[in-house]
Amino acid sequence: MTSTQNLSEYLLHNYSKCSLDDSFLASWQGLTYPSHIIGCIGIPCQLLTFWLILKKTPENMKSIKNPLMIAHILCSLLDFHFSTLVTPYMFLPSFSYLPVGILGWFRVPVLVQSLFFTETLIAMLVALVYVFECRSRSIQENRLKFESETSRSIYYLILYILPSFSLLIYFIVPTNQEAAKLQALQMSPCPNKEFFLEETFVVLSDPFWLKFIIMFAIPAIAVLIFGNIIFHVSCCIFYLYMAPGAMTSLRTRLIQRRFFIGMFAQTGFPMLVLAVPYSFLGVSMAFNKFSQVITNLAFISFGLHGLVESVCIIAFHHSYRLYIQKLFVKSMTIKSEFEGLILESDQKIATFQLFQVIHKCRW
Repeated sequence: MTSTQNLSEYLLHNYSKCSLDDSFLASWQGLTYPSHIIGCIGIPCQLLTFWLILKKTPENMKSIKNPLMIAHILCSLLDFHFSTLVTPYMFLPSFSYLPVGILGWFRVPVLVQSLFFTETLIAMLVALVYVFECRSRSIQENRLKFESETSRSIYYLILYILPSFSLLIYFIVPTNQEAAKLQALQMSPCPNKEFFLEETFVVLSDPFWLKFIIMFAIPAIAVLIFGNIIFHVSCCIFYLYMAPGAMTSLRTRLIQRRFFIGMFAQTGFPMLVLAVPYSFLGVSMAFNKFSQVITNLAFISFGLHGLVESVCIIAFHHSYRLYIQKLFVKSMTIKSEFEGLILESDQKIATFQLFQVIHKCRW
């Protein structure tokens, strides 16, 4: 490919020689349809979880209610981005994609979609730290908690600003999208045909910046966020299990331990949903083994994050799980009583008909 070649010439002379994967899972439909189905299933579950947190949070959980609510809203919003709003049909290894979600249908600029998505992701990560910091802070014996609201505010400001430096990549987005696509084709010469559509947007195609983001920026953000989460989790484990204080009653301590386990589960399992497919993508990129099927499956898995988070909140928090169980048992009781009334009514009708037959026979 020469430097003066354009996309039309590339399609004519180079792309015609490519062996393409025409399977459903490699197509944009293979990403869009499963993602939208997941979104339709996830939204009712996320709304139910929102209502449970809002209305059914017990008094002994009031101190963590707002952090839990904020984290759930942002997790659900991130999930909504993946499965419904943006639904990025990504072409690796370049950072270029075709948005096939609702915002793409309404011709919302792709750069705006990317900025909104990145901000939501950063806010969600900070909210996870906020949940564990509030849990750690509520333990009276904790000597490592923030005593000053000013220092606490500065702490969260730093946590938000440092990952936000990643937004600087949008200042180096190529203005000449055709040249950027040609540069991206040097890394992956045979993308699916959707790559050549007008809506495909190249955020980054420079190999230097791609390696910088994948090998330094993303791991640095992960270390920053999860390092802080691990610190607050360690404080909780130490003061709840290893060195419980005398100021807290046994009942309160048991409630705190149970709630801490629920928080850990509701955070850990959704993080695995994000980490596992990202790890597969990272390994495939490290060995130059790119597959549109693997990429699509990874982004479909990303869309499960909010649904898994909602299920974990309901399953691992005793008060929410108990309410759902009572609701289910109540509905089953009503159903059984209704079926019993129908059976009793059928028996009465059968008895009446039998008396009618006997009466006719007597006459």
